[in-house]
Amino acid sequence: MNGPAFKIRVRTGPRSTERFPTDDDALGGQLSALVTGALARGLPRPAVLVLRADQVDWFDAVPLLKATPLHRHRMLGAIAGQEGVECVAMVGTFQVRHGRSRPGQRPPLQRALLCFIEWPDNRWWASWRLLGDDKQPITDAPMIRTAVDGWPRPGGVGGWFSLARRQRLTLNLKRTAKPATVH
Repeated sequence: MNGPAFKIRVRTGPRSTERFPTDDDALGGQLSALVTGALARGLPRPAVLVLRADQVDWFDAVPLLKATPLHRHRMLGAIAGQEGVECVAMVGTFQVRHGRSRPGQRPPLQRALLCFIEWPDNRWWASWRLLGDDKQPITDAPMIRTAVDGWPRPGGVGGWFSLARRQRLTLNLKRTAKPATVH
């Protein structure tokens, strides 16, 4: 089954383990701090980061967010299914539903800074900070949840590696410009 073609900006660069550590909590903390620090320049644009042993690919997530949920999830699965991927992270400003659903009623969408990381063994690490109308965090620190602490995975994210394995998803990238460095 073929899905739609996506035109997505991708930047590739070398992986520094100081900037992108291999430890789950250190990586999550670093990416969460990166997103929070970017807020000083405006709302951080949603991105998908693919970390390999020696390389980082930075995908612009906005075209994915405009796709249907099925196509978005399959594309993320194909991204995760590439050879040599250590983990995939979704970072930036997103609309999230925070709070418990009641019968026939879902919590409203709220703007939040999000960092969600998933590894091939399906463990994950997540942080989010809700933003107020002034586009500033309404809490002093992000809320952090992890699979290893027994939390259920947040809805709407993750499951990309298992989807890639189940459906044998692959990614076919066509380069249209010279590669740029990931900063």
